Amino acid sequence: MANANITGFEIKRLSLDEHDRIDDSFVNNLSSIVARCELNRIDISMREDEGRVRILESIQWKHLRYLYIYLKPRTFETRVMRALVDGVTKMSEKVELDWFRFTSEEWNTPVTLPEGDLLQTFVAATSIEWLILNVDMTLEQILSLLRSTDFSRLERLKLWTEGFDPVKVDAIIGGLLHATSLKKLILHGANITAEQKSQMKAKGVALTSHWWDW
Repeated sequence: MANANITGFEIKRLSLDEHDRIDDSFVNNLSSIVARCELNRIDISMREDEGRVRILESIQWKHLRYLYIYLKPRTFETRVMRALVDGVTKMSEKVELDWFRFTSEEWNTPVTLPEGDLLQTFVAATSIEWLILNVDMTLEQILSLLRSTDFSRLERLKLWTEGFDPVKVDAIIGGLLHATSLKKLILHGANITAEQKSQMKAKGVALTSHWWDW
């Protein structure tokens, strides 16, 4: 069910999972709460309810540190990311997040890439420590994303790379040359060689292809 952790009179965490059934009026009330409270963490499943995007539109980005978004593939990826981009690009300073998870409600199926350059714009406008993207992207799209990424705080990175061969893995590694804070790289489903793992280990980075190896 929808729930929140409360400290004093301030709500610090909002959780809305796939089993929560809420009507339009309740979404409006939640959006109002999110707009007024200094939320530290939001976990939200979009289900098949486009109205839940209004909650994301109300985020106070100055206070948020953890944002987990779960979607059914091929539903509201673009609208959700547009709401996030509209929020972070209005800030006078770069938004800092400790965790950002943009992932599928179906563990074995990634979400689709939002239209345009919305995902790239979001990561360019934020500074993230742990970045988890269960998003279906080509190698070129991943490299474009990495060129947009602020690496200054990035410690852990998860990408959906099902079926990527070692040549593509090398390309991704090459796109992370400036990620000097990186400690772990998860390339889900990729064919990673022992040599590539050793290469990254020498740089202080644990490289794996297992999505749940966190």
